Amino acid sequence: MTVDTLDLRQLAPPEPMERILAAVESLQPGEALVALTPLYPAPLLAILQADGMLADVAAHEDGFCVRITRPVVHDGAVPDWEPGRS
Repeated sequence: MTVDTLDLRQLAPPEPMERILAAVESLQPGEALVALTPLYPAPLLAILQADGMLADVAAHEDGFCVRITRPVVHDGAVPDWEPGRS
């Protein structure tokens, strides 16, 4: 599976978050994307959590690396999610 990477480190807020949220909409269950952001994406993580996405954040050159996965949901169950855990 190919994982798309969005390098958004040169963009001013809120554009990185807006672009990530737009890209996340097209993810199918089990698919992921990686986004490089200039700042720690705390507001984004809250939105992703509310939408049932899984996310993991790590410090990266000139910012942060965020891996976002749309989970595979079985029997309508929503997976547990915590910031920093994918």
